[in-house]
Formats: sequence, C-alpha cells, structure tokens
Amino acid sequence: MIERLPESICCLCNLQTMMLSKCRCLLELPSKMRKLINLRYLDISGSNSLKEMPNDIDQLKSLQKLPNFTVVGESGFRFGELWKLSDIRGKLEISKMENVVGVEDALQAHMKDKKYLDELSLNWSHYRIGDYVRQSGATDDILNRLTPHPNLKKLSIGGYPGLTFPDWLGDGSFSNLVSLQLSNCGNCSTLPPLGQLPCLEHIKISEMSGVVRVGSEFYGNSSSLLHSSFPSLHTLSFEDMSNWEKWLCCGGRHGEFPRLQELSISDCPKLTGELPMHLPSLKELNLRNCPQLLVPTLNVPAARALQLKRQTCGFFIASQTSEIEISDVSQLKQLPVVPHSLYIRKCDSVESLLEEEILQTNMYRLKICDSSFSRSPSKVGLPTTLRSLSISDFSRVDLLLPELFRCHHPVLENLSINGGTCDSLSLSFSILDIFPRLTYFEIYGLKGLEELCISISEGDPTSLSNLKIYGCPNLVYIQLPALDLMCHEICNCSNLKLLAHTHSSLQKLSLEDCPELLLHREGLPSNLRELEIWTCNQLTPQLDWDLQRLTSLTHFRIYGGCEDVELFPKECLLPSSLTHLSIGNLPNLKSLDSRGLQQLTSLLQLHIGNCPELQFSTGSVLQRLISLKELRIWSCRRLQSLTEAGLHHLTTLETLRISGCPKVQYLTKERLPDSLSYLFVYDCPSLEQRCQFEKGQEWRYISHIPKILINRVLF
Repeated sequence: MIERLPESICCLCNLQTMMLSKCRCLLELPSKMRKLINLRYLDISGSNSLKEMPNDIDQLKSLQKLPNFTVVGESGFRFGELWKLSDIRGKLEISKMENVVGVEDALQAHMKDKKYLDELSLNWSHYRIGDYVRQSGATDDILNRLTPHPNLKKLSIGGYPGLTFPDWLGDGSFSNLVSLQLSNCGNCSTLPPLGQLPCLEHIKISEMSGVVRVGSEFYGNSSSLLHSSFPSLHTLSFEDMSNWEKWLCCGGRHGEFPRLQELSISDCPKLTGELPMHLPSLKELNLRNCPQLLVPTLNVPAARALQLKRQTCGFFIASQTSEIEISDVSQLKQLPVVPHSLYIRKCDSVESLLEEEILQTNMYRLKICDSSFSRSPSKVGLPTTLRSLSISDFSRVDLLLPELFRCHHPVLENLSINGGTCDSLSLSFSILDIFPRLTYFEIYGLKGLEELCISISEGDPTSLSNLKIYGCPNLVYIQLPALDLMCHEICNCSNLKLLAHTHSSLQKLSLEDCPELLLHREGLPSNLRELEIWTCNQLTPQLDWDLQRLTSLTHFRIYGGCEDVELFPKECLLPSSLTHLSIGNLPNLKSLDSRGLQQLTSLLQLHIGNCPELQFSTGSVLQRLISLKELRIWSCRRLQSLTEAGLHHLTTLETLRISGCPKVQYLTKERLPDSLSYLFVYDCPSLEQRCQFEKGQEWRYISHIPKILINRVLF
C-alpha cells in the first residue's frame, strides 16, 4: 500500500534500475528524480494511481528503458519533454494519449529521432464512438506528427478516436516494421495501406466498428499491384469487426499474401464477402462467429489446420489439409476440405456426413464431441484409413454404436467412447472381424450400457493391449475374450455384478469402485500378473478367490472396501510368486496373519497404509519374508509397537519407512539387520524421541544404518 517513495531514495546516485510495477496506490514519484543520474531502467507499469511524472525526469540522461509512460496533461512532465530522453530503447508504451496538449506538444517529442526504439504502443483511454468527433481533426493531426523512426519493429495503436490513420502508417520507408496491431479505433472507416510494407509479418486488427469494407486501400497504391501485396505477412487476424460486410480482394499479378501461414477471422457477424481465393502458403485457417460468411472456393494447397466455429460451411479446395475443427455448425452435410484429422463439435444431424462424405477420404483421426443425430444412419461410411476414433457426449449414442460395431475398420488402433446417453444398450462384437488392429479401447461415462461382450477364438492373434471401462452406472455384465498381453481397468461401475474371462491371458487387471462385483473361482485369468482391487465392497478374503492358482501373479494391491476383514491375508490365499503386496484403507483390519504371509518367500515390497485398527500382536508375523527389501507403513493411527513384527529377522531389508503413526513408541528390541541402508520416520512423535541421535533409547539398534531421516532431519 505504498503511496509515496521517500525523497531519500534520490540519494542513491548509483541506482540503475527502479521497478515500481503494480504499485497500484502509488500517487507520485520523488520530486528530485534528476539526482538518479545513473538510472537506466524505470518501470512504473500498473501504477494506476500515479498522478504525474516529476518535472525533472527529463534530466535522467542515462535513462534507456522506460517501458511505460502516462500522459497527464499540462501539469507535470509534458509529453513533448520526451525529446530529451533520446536514448530510450527497447519497448515504450504510452497511455492516456488524449492528454497530449496539441500538435506542438506532439512535434516537440521528436519520436522520429528515437532510433533505438524497437516497440511503440500508443493508447487512448476507453471511449464511445462519437465522443471525440469534434476533436477528431486535432487528434488526427497529433498522430500525424508522431512519426516513429524507421528502425521501429513493432507498433500498436489502441483506442485511437480519430477519423483517419496518419499518412506515415503504411509508408514504405518503414521497412523494418514486423508487427502491427490496431484495436478499438472505431471512428476510422478505412484501414491504412499496409500491403507494401516489405517486412511486415504479423497484423492484428480488432474492434474496428467503423469499417464496412476492406479493399484496395488496405493493399496500398494500385500502381504497386504489379508486385505481391503483403510480401512477408505470416499471420493476419481480424476480431470483433461488428459492421464489416465485404472483403474485396485486390491482389496483384503475383497474388496476395504469398507467404501467409495463418488467417483468423472471428466475431464478424455481417461479413459475407469472399476470402482471398489463392493462399499458397496458408497452413492454418480459423473462422469463428461469422455466420454469414460463405466461401465457395478457396485454394489452400499447403493448409494443415482449419477451424470453423459457428459457421455455415461452404465448399473448399485444399488438397493437403491435415487438421480441421468444426463446431457449432448447423446441418453439416459435407466436409469443407479433405482432412487427415477432423474434430466435429456441437453439430447436429451428423449422420449425413458419416453416411456419405467421409468414406472416400484418407482421414487418419476423427473426433466427434457433443453432437447429435436426428435419425439412425442407414450406414456408417468411415474411411478405411482411420486409425483413431473418439466419440464423446452424444445425446443418442445408441443410434450410432450398433451400426458402428457392424462395420469393418481394418486399421483402427484407438477407439474411445466417452460420455453420452442411451435407453438400453448391449454391445457384442468379434474383435478380429470388426477391429483387427485395435490396441486401445476405452468406454467412459456411457449411461445406458448394460452388457459388453467381446469375442475371439482362443489362440487367434490380436493387437488389443488396453481396455478401460470407467463410470458406466448401468453396466451389469462384462465378458472378455481370450486375449494376450492385455491390461484391463474397470472403475466406478456401480452395478457391475459379473466379470467373465474366457481363457484369457490377461496380465493386469484393475478393479475400482465396483461395490456389487463378485469374483468367482473362474473369474480371474490364470496368467494374471498384476491385480488391483480398490473399494469393491463385496470382495473379501473369506470368499474363494483361489488366487493361489495364479502362479504368475507378482503384484497384488487391495485398497478400501472389505469392511468385514479383521485378519489378512487368509492362509493359502496368496501365491508364493508374489513380489509386491500393498494393503490400504481397510477400516477394520487388526492384524496381519503370519500363516498367510509365511508362503510369500519371494515378496520384495510390502506397503501397509491407512489401516486405523492395525496392531502387530500375533508374534513375528514378518519373519518368514526372507526376500523382503522394502517395508512401508503409514497412517495406522492405533499402531503402538513394531517389536512384534520381527523386523530384526528381515536380513534382506534395505528400506524401512514409517510415517503418520502417532502412537508408535517401540521399533525393535534388537539390532536391526545390517542390510538396512535407509530408515525414514516421520509424524511419529514418540518413536522420533526414542530414535534421536545418541540420546534415544533405540539409537543403539539403528546407529549402523547409513542413512537415517528422522522428522526430515538427516543423521
């Protein structure tokens, strides 16, 4: 909340940089600024309350960078005094230009002599069109007198209330100008002649409500049209041109915009004229909120991306366009170009497009989002080259999916069905007949899907490696085929009751938030290597999962649910092949069963977390884990002692981490094994005291460990 800087700051004669940006309450600068004789950089951006610049700021002979300057009228530092800051360089942004006193004040600034200036921004305060009509002549004269040096590279003019742009804007002498931005100059009815600026690469024109027509005046002198207009322009953007109706393209013998790569037109509701017909270098075309713009012919052979939003589509010729986005288009019946990648969003009656137009293209990727069908398509004409298909948030997806799953998609690799609703739907298909090269299949949030059956003959090769099914609340039954090298993730299917595998060689299965799911003896494939069970309330170790027959199982994680479990794991529940075991979020687990753990002679990692009732009270439950290398225990709030766990028997243990167990007091009664190289204890106050360096009661049992971290303190 600084309002004033102390005058004593001016005694810092060696000060070179003063940054006061975003000091919103700053009212004034020190009056004796001239004493800062070595000041080179002064930044006062965002100091909105600053009333005026000190009168003697022009005495800062070393000042080179003044990124922003606010004109405050006749009092204080006058605009014309800028002539004394001849070494200003880099970027200069001048605001409140309406406070320039007059033409003489503008002339005195000698802007054309500031040869080190690269970027210049001239901004008038917000105004309503017509507010300055009576003063427009004076305003025009003022801007005419502010001719910059030809070295200028970037120019921005905002809020200019004059009727015409200055004569120097568009003059060929500005051969170094690279970027130009004109915004909110609503009283100007014509654009400046920019077409012959040789190095101009970027133009952005916005909020020019006075412009009705763009024509030859934009391209420059007609005699110069023997040459290309805008010879270096790379990007051209028109935004919020509320009254723009026609674009008269007047390119010369060599065409217009020969190097234009990106063209954007948005929020021009009255624009009905044609776009430039030949844009040989265009790579990206973005049209948005121009509902009356019709483009019957457009030759853009190098186009790579096309974006249409809230448009009425015409017909384009673009032989190599690779990316198109179409959104908010009504009655879409044909493609504007032939793309490699097509994204359709918020369009209705898409069935006509899928039936006819797409079939003959060389499309690789298709994404349809938040769109609708008015009827069931008679056929689905997807191209045979399609590799990725995503369908999301369809209101009547049942009109599409049955037909889609009857077609042959020879090279499709990725299929995602996300969101959408249907009354009642069962999907059943042979994967090799429909998707012979499918590797990734995802169904997410599909309401109304009740059954999913994928069939394949045992032993037939398939490419499918990942199947993910999330958030399908009506799904009751899943039947999966005999697939090799595959990962299944099934999550948040609240009514799923049965999961059937047919001789599957599945390697990883993840089940999460499926509270009604029951696993039967044949419910898990025999070659399973990784099994994750998260919050599946009906799955308890007392049920006969028959995990022991899974002789390839190496990773088993169980989190949440199983509220009746007090002792885990049940004897003979887990196979001896297990190398990683994670147990978490079991609210009533009281102890680990030594008989269930004694067969886990290959176990390398044991993680136990968020089991609030856990106590090691049944003897040395861990001593048979002869291969264990890592033990982690966290958030077991009632755990009081680890002495019964038998940690000193774990002769292969390398890492021991204990955290969030506030009642734990005792770690061991004997020296921990020499194999241990890292001990971590955190948020266990009593145990931390007992393990303190040289003073703790258990220090003698742990002092040989190379790395000990107690409450983030390394010993």
